Amino acid sequence: MLKAQGLEHRGLLSGDVLYIYTGWGDGWKDPDTEKTYYTKGPGLAYDAARYISSKEVVLVALDNPFTDPVAEGALEGKAGPPEGTPPGLPFAIHHHNLVEAGVYNIQNANLAAIAKDKVWLSCTIILPLRASGGAGSPVRPVAIGAPAQ
Repeated sequence: MLKAQGLEHRGLLSGDVLYIYTGWGDGWKDPDTEKTYYTKGPGLAYDAARYISSKEVVLVALDNPFTDPVAEGALEGKAGPPEGTPPGLPFAIHHHNLVEAGVYNIQNANLAAIAKDKVWLSCTIILPLRASGGAGSPVRPVAIGAPAQ
């Protein structure tokens, strides 16, 4: 990804926010009449999550409902976890990011426009709800950047 975007020399730096456009979010509909969007989807491989956390990325945002890859039937117990995932730990990437590495997760990020415009570097501002005492919150991430030249 970094090479394709001309950022190989920069790499991932401590404090970066990493947006991952998979294209899955383009299929979001309200209501989800086909009942597919929230039943399966792409996500990070476990080794990718470990690599990202080793670079001290602070937030990973994907355009799908899961940080982990979810195979068809996995939510009903009909499919196992992805290869390379620690056994007995459902949603291992989510667990790794939040519990072990301190990497925040955003799901269902609207990334189509930023990907189409090829905005590879940006300043990110996260606007959470004004609430206290919770373990999570809907947020509005704002990325300010210019298209790649």
